[in-house]
Amino acid sequence: MTVEKRIDGTAVLDHGGEGPDVLLLHGANRTALDWEPVRPHLPGVRLVAMDLRGHGRSAPASTYAWEDHLADVDAVTRGLGLRRPWLVGHSLGGMIAVRYAVSRDCAGVVDLDGFGGGVPTLYPGLTPQEVRERRAEQIALFAGAPAATEPGQLEARARAMAERFGWDPEHEVARARRSEGRPLPDELSALMAPLEGYDLFAEVRGLRIPALLVVGGRAPDFDHLPQHIRELNEALVRGIGRELAALPGHVRVVRLESAGHMVHLDEPARVGKLIREFTEPSGT
Repeated sequence: MTVEKRIDGTAVLDHGGEGPDVLLLHGANRTALDWEPVRPHLPGVRLVAMDLRGHGRSAPASTYAWEDHLADVDAVTRGLGLRRPWLVGHSLGGMIAVRYAVSRDCAGVVDLDGFGGGVPTLYPGLTPQEVRERRAEQIALFAGAPAATEPGQLEARARAMAERFGWDPEHEVARARRSEGRPLPDELSALMAPLEGYDLFAEVRGLRIPALLVVGGRAPDFDHLPQHIRELNEALVRGIGRELAALPGHVRVVRLESAGHMVHLDEPARVGKLIREFTEPSGT
């Protein structure tokens, strides 16, 4: 039975269960309900999902620094008595999971398509100056988007998103209602600030615990972006592919060809199976 709790301002869904402790971290502008399609495929674990700071039902955030995110994970881990949890995160949540694994004690980490983009070397063909300028312009572009905070607006956007990508519309509507439109677009710069200069692949190479990276193989749709911003994102896709191919053998990389960035929503059964097999005692 799922019990909703609040730990030092962080909203938590404690799904219970017997087995290894698994803590789920969603991506930017999403909520703990992101994991509902995956949950049925994760038997045999103690499962906990949390709303990141400033998201869902967690308290509003004044800062989004890495250490703030890690402190929130620490609080949830202590508050629920989790024992060396496996951290599973999507996008921003995947990066938080890796950062946590670098400095804290955990059993292992699963990063679902969360690879950052804050270092210029991830953009082959572009100079560092071009990367900085175009990233700043892209963030400003998204930060200037109109906010949707009214229930009708949130539900309409959620249903349109679900229809576009083939997701369960009721799950997506529930997630949107939980978020209430937070974080607002004008918070995007603060939310993305920790990514600047952050080299996720350097940290992954240094991990000494089991690590699984899952990448969506379906090409993103950049056609709606201005050409120079589209070139930025296309370069990032190439750079991430290069870095994934160069990771050492102790880091497992799985590419799901039919999934996009939202790998856990596009392929919940396959992602659940990967997580379940990875966290089994025989896999540690």
